[in-house]
Amino acid sequence: MAVRTFSSTFRIFRFNVLRLAVTVLTGVSLILAPGVAQAAGASVLRDAEIETIIRSYADPLFRASGIPPESVRIRILDDPSLNAFVTTGNRMFIHSGLLIKTETPLQLIGVIAHETGHIAGGHIARMGPELEKAMMTSLLATALGVVAGVAAGRADAGLAAMSLGGSVAERTFFAFSRTQESSADAFAMKVLDSTNLSAQGLLEFFETLRGQELLVAARQDPYVRTHPLTEDRIIAIEHHVEEKNIPIRIPSQQQALHDRMVAKLFAFLNSQARTLQKYPPSDQGVAARYARSIAYYRRGELDKALPEIDSLIREYPKDPYFYELRGQILVESTRIAEGLPSYRKAVSLAPNAPLIGISYGHALVESDSPADWTEAQSILRNALAQEPDHAFGWRMLGTAYGKAGDEAKAAYAMAEYALLTGDRSQARFQAAKAEKGLKQSDPLWLRLQDIKTQAKPDDAKQ
Repeated sequence: MAVRTFSSTFRIFRFNVLRLAVTVLTGVSLILAPGVAQAAGASVLRDAEIETIIRSYADPLFRASGIPPESVRIRILDDPSLNAFVTTGNRMFIHSGLLIKTETPLQLIGVIAHETGHIAGGHIARMGPELEKAMMTSLLATALGVVAGVAAGRADAGLAAMSLGGSVAERTFFAFSRTQESSADAFAMKVLDSTNLSAQGLLEFFETLRGQELLVAARQDPYVRTHPLTEDRIIAIEHHVEEKNIPIRIPSQQQALHDRMVAKLFAFLNSQARTLQKYPPSDQGVAARYARSIAYYRRGELDKALPEIDSLIREYPKDPYFYELRGQILVESTRIAEGLPSYRKAVSLAPNAPLIGISYGHALVESDSPADWTEAQSILRNALAQEPDHAFGWRMLGTAYGKAGDEAKAAYAMAEYALLTGDRSQARFQAAKAEKGLKQSDPLWLRLQDIKTQAKPDDAKQ
């Protein structure tokens, strides 16, 4: 899907397998600049609202499992197929296709509980060093193409190499044994019981995959290929649901938020025609109006997009995500001055949503007002304090400082950006440039020393 620079509500970050490779090997988290390109390969989707909803499902499961929620990173991959998987370092990935397919929160909660079972069971670690080595070889090969694209300033470079689907990593590293799958099922049922949630959702998801193991691999959903599904597993969950007989309780507010998440994903990842077919104007529900506003805006039809989102704001004046979308619609339509108040309102309603803050900061940077550049510095600093690995945010902060004439701090921010995008040479250059304009008593001075150390060539670290 084509995403403009200001795609704040639903931004695609070209991070893909590069982040997996470098993080597993060095513990350093990388995130690349947002791409302006057609969705190709497994791009990571970042959205404050969707991530908040998924976290509301996942964190109680992690706590019940004895896993600190902050130790697990969850990301959405832009892939229409049904799949979810975990990797080393407690990283969980969920395909957008799986999210859109789920009809209730319990179905997604069931999948997350199962994947949590793989984390708690240490299944990735047990697969052995040879499989991890094979995965790293595949990921690093892909990373080379990504880094080259970033260095050249091209967000679309290396996309052909970025696909996780069908890669060596997915075919081998994520291929769990049937024993491990059954173990993860058992863990999922146990943790769902402990949180007083029915395993009916997990059962319903497995029912959608029933019989796929009889299909040729090309026609199977990736979840079946990477999570061997057997009839015995489904029967075991059926028996568990019947035995425990936990009431299926889905709060109306939780279902409403789930419907919004699905509608948002669908509208951003599908054509206007498909969105309007699924959410016709006759449907005046919240999710439907949300989806139509996105569909109209993506086609530049602001005369239709704004009335839809404005009607939602009138009904829900304290919902930050409706204001965020309104700000995006206006700013991306070059009506920056009109869009800033909506972004400002969104940030005030969700001060702990750094992705919204970074999008607002970006909009402020694009303004022609020096006062907006100053505000952008404050907004971006606060957002990056919560999301320090957000490379694009650092680039925007550097731009804000640069526009305001603060060259030393601009160089510091760009050093952070270069380090996160893997350009160690540029990180050293920018850090040295920043040092010349900062006093040793400045709080940033020590951070600059850290950047210079981390950015040293490998042979210089010996």
